Amino acid sequence: MEYTKAFDLIAGKVEEELAKSGYTRQKVASEGDNPVALFTSQNIAYSVTYITDKQQMLLRSCAMTDEGPDNEWKTLATWLYDEYVNNQKDAESIANDFVDGVSGASAIKRAKQVKQKKKKSDDGTADPKFLAKRFITYFPELREEVKNEEDCYYPFRGATFAKEHIAPKIKAFIPRATEKEKEKLAGVFNLQYQNGDVDTRSIITMVLINSLSQEEYEELDQYFDDDLTKAAKAGRKYIGKEVKPEKPPKKTVSKISTLKNQ
Repeated sequence: MEYTKAFDLIAGKVEEELAKSGYTRQKVASEGDNPVALFTSQNIAYSVTYITDKQQMLLRSCAMTDEGPDNEWKTLATWLYDEYVNNQKDAESIANDFVDGVSGASAIKRAKQVKQKKKKSDDGTADPKFLAKRFITYFPELREEVKNEEDCYYPFRGATFAKEHIAPKIKAFIPRATEKEKEKLAGVFNLQYQNGDVDTRSIITMVLINSLSQEEYEELDQYFDDDLTKAAKAGRKYIGKEVKPEKPPKKTVSKISTLKNQ
């Protein structure tokens, strides 16, 4: 199998997996004769490349900066691929290994270790509608439900949509999910909490996570990063409680004002 076809197969499988966690494939030129595929998120970049003179297929990662990847690439996996010897089955084996490298427990640990670009107190930019669309990969029926919400309501009712459409699907998904599927789902929560605006973060904790039973919550919490674990733990204290809006302070009328109004 030609190395270009093998590369396309492998990069396509990696792209499909990373898309579940909100990664975007960037348009980049080949490095000489070496084809490159680049995938980026808010904090981490992954690349798949083939080094033609060494006949090597590489999976690499590095941290993101405001200008893009910091280019301090760390090689996560290396496979030899000789187009005159190897075939499609070999390419699929490499693809499966690379997919494991970007989606397993090691990937979650890697995300925790990468220094975030923004301060933790800063707000992200991903809104509730963006959050809803991230779950379409897991629940394809959400595509039509999101469209109906967009057609019938403005602005997008993020909290209501999450409560009525996303939360029940997550509760039904967890009991039948494998450990790897739970890791991937938790990865979506982690990434969207990091990138989300204030409303999105509240929906993640107070609506989606708080809709889970304690057992369901613990199935995902083991894969949450430190920020989300802390926020989720604080949010779950409010389960079953009615949060009353803060009362505005009473205005104090001075004696001078009273005399003027008499």
